Amino acid sequence: MGRRGLLRAVLLGLLAVSGGGVAVAQPGVDWVGMTMGQFDTPLSAQYAHVTLARAGGSRLSGTWGAYTLVGSIEDSHIDFTLTDANGGEAGFLRGTIGNDMFTGIGTIVPARRPNAPGPAAPVEVKWTVTRGAAAPAEHKTYTYEPLSYYGVYTAKEPPVLHIFPGDTVNTRTMDAARDTNIPRHSNGADVNVGPFYVEGALPGDTLVVKLLKITPNKTVGRQGSRFNQYSVTQAYQVAAKYDPNFNGSWNQDVAKGTATLPATPGLPHLTIPLKPMLGCISVAPAGEEQYRGTDLGPFGGNLDYNDNVAGTTLYFPVFHPGALLGMGDAHGAMGDGEVVGTGLETSVDVTFTVDLIKGYQTPQVRAETADYLISFGVAGSVQDSIQLATSQLATWIKKQYSLNDSEVAILFGATLKYDLTELVDPHFNVAAKVPKSVLAGMK
Repeated sequence: MGRRGLLRAVLLGLLAVSGGGVAVAQPGVDWVGMTMGQFDTPLSAQYAHVTLARAGGSRLSGTWGAYTLVGSIEDSHIDFTLTDANGGEAGFLRGTIGNDMFTGIGTIVPARRPNAPGPAAPVEVKWTVTRGAAAPAEHKTYTYEPLSYYGVYTAKEPPVLHIFPGDTVNTRTMDAARDTNIPRHSNGADVNVGPFYVEGALPGDTLVVKLLKITPNKTVGRQGSRFNQYSVTQAYQVAAKYDPNFNGSWNQDVAKGTATLPATPGLPHLTIPLKPMLGCISVAPAGEEQYRGTDLGPFGGNLDYNDNVAGTTLYFPVFHPGALLGMGDAHGAMGDGEVVGTGLETSVDVTFTVDLIKGYQTPQVRAETADYLISFGVAGSVQDSIQLATSQLATWIKKQYSLNDSEVAILFGATLKYDLTELVDPHFNVAAKVPKSVLAGMK
């Protein structure tokens, strides 16, 4: 048997037919399909989950993302025909078998917006199908000591660790005093640790991140003492006489769970509870987009939500293979809106775990705490942010609890709450939330 014949036999060995004659993929074998148009760059490539199964002899069946797939293997060649949900032709791919992969050329009919006029024209593409990484038999726990930090949200930042759904990571965020010798990739504030590559995450999925522990690892939290321009009127800002020597460094007592401000004439005993949070948590933004560390968007970023604390679960849309999860900008505590431009800026030890919802992509970041279901609305104005957050939360609740529009509207009218999370950075962020106690009696 020649090398090509051996590779064909290996491929067929990765697929199986059940005793009832139904084609099924061998357990534990995942495939990833990628297409690139003539002028595409790697960051703009289109990815999809691919399933492959033997349908008898050299025939194959399966799926390519939302498309149905049928194909065949002849010697070293492989053909795929794709059809959409309505049975219409969606593409034809022809290629050759390599080492645990296939590659070739063909055509794909691009996905269309609903009600778009006329049929889409096929696009010539280059394509590959590769085997996904095999998950270990047991979930693992990693301790990652940062070797670098990055200050720009981009898919170009190389991953520092590959993990699987169900794995747990212990790490820490940036400490300006402790980490002066650790290289920073790009300039700017709000640097992040990571990114962490989550195996199996592809565009069209949702990354689930559960924050298990967030613990300050230093005794000081530094805070600004001047209002942000969006939080007060111009008249107030012009008339304000700020003390240039005001000491905004809080003393953090992790054992007691408190932060205390050095005494001032008007605030001689100001002590507040510590509520350590992550100001920044993100996946890589879509395509070749790049944003500064202070920015935020559908990818997350500088959300500055003071309930992104231990026990919170976050849901992110995945735009690139591996999702590329990062985090930073820790605060010991922070009021709503970050009205003075900072929280109690500090560094923390973080423990988190990840999971995936395959085949569904949340449109913006969502969250879940012990008490609330939450949707974020990152936009250019507070009004737009409210509309985005409310619409996304309504869509989520409708889908999750099988409600109609009238039912979800009256539910929100009686119970909906808003948190204003971000006033200082390039975009605004409002969190819309519904109490889980109200939803507990629903199916």
